[in-house]
This record gives sequence, structure tokens and C-alpha cells, in this order.
Amino acid sequence: MRCWLAVGGIALLVLGAGCATSQNERRMLLERTSAEIAYDLPAEQVMAAARAVLDGHGYLLAPGGGPHTLRTHWKIDGDLSSTARWSKVLVIGQHRKDGRFIVRAQQVTWATGGRTASHPGMASSVSGAGKRGSEGTSNYIPGEPYSPAKPVFSRALGLEWAVLQHLDPQFAAEVEQQVDLYLASPKP
Repeated sequence: MRCWLAVGGIALLVLGAGCATSQNERRMLLERTSAEIAYDLPAEQVMAAARAVLDGHGYLLAPGGGPHTLRTHWKIDGDLSSTARWSKVLVIGQHRKDGRFIVRAQQVTWATGGRTASHPGMASSVSGAGKRGSEGTSNYIPGEPYSPAKPVFSRALGLEWAVLQHLDPQFAAEVEQQVDLYLASPKP
């Protein structure tokens, strides 16, 4: 299997990165490399790998879309009553003029800091507690998730890197080795 860097290789990415020393900088170098990959593989194989990566990250696919588009339902990490992170992904595959296939993943994330106040709800039956005029206590339901923050839209480079690792683990290992060599080298 062959993967091609569209811009000129890892060297360009590494040289343009400056002085990188932390795990975050290592991750950034790896993910930026995967952002430039064009696959010399059938589109169906690449999209199947993207589907497997989304599944591995806990996303459920939403219905609809074309043969080269994957959309997910909202994934909620955390507790809605305190703090939760909502995320949704769109993966688009596209044929290039040279016949290779590229994959781009976009993600929207939204953080909620709890729920709005609880409020009275309708009783689940016509008799018993919660029914208007009954002697029992009211039936309260939790409020909706609340956040004053706006959703954040970004490129999901981590997912693109995971697709590369899924499709060509040997090439991904070589990229990791080159990044590690760069990070270990003395900087002027």
C-alpha cells in the first residue's frame, strides 16, 4: 500500500514546526502529517477505515449522506448534571485529479456545565403522586443541558491520523520514528 504526502514530506512539516519537545507537540507533528496524506487506495477501503475509526472512538453513524460522507450522532462524554462534552463528526472523502483519494474530518464540540433548573412534569399515570389536585409531591424532571459557550468547529486531525494508522500501520510507524528522531535531535 502506498501513501503519498501531498506537500513534500515530513521534512517540511518538521522543519516548519520549530522547537517541539512535549507530547502535545509530538501529537501535533503526527496529526499534521496525516492531514497531507492522499491514499492510492480504493475509496471504499478508505471510507471503511474511517467508519471503523469512528466506531472505535464511540461514535454512532447518522443516516444519510453519500458514499464518501460519514456523519455521526452527538456523542456525550461526562455527566449531563455536572459537566459534559458533546461532539459530532463529519468525514468527507474526495477523489483528486491524479486519482488518489483524500479524507478530511471536521468536528464540532460543545461543553455544557450542567442543566437548567428542574421543573414540574406531567405525572406518568392518571392517578397517584404528581397528578394535579393529589396529595402527593410534584413530579419534577431535570432541565435541559445548558451552556453559555458556543460550539467549537475544528479539523479532527486526530481522527485523520487514526485512519492513516488503520490503513497503513507500517507507514504510520515510520512517520512516528521520523518525528521521534526530530524531537530527539539538538535544536540550535
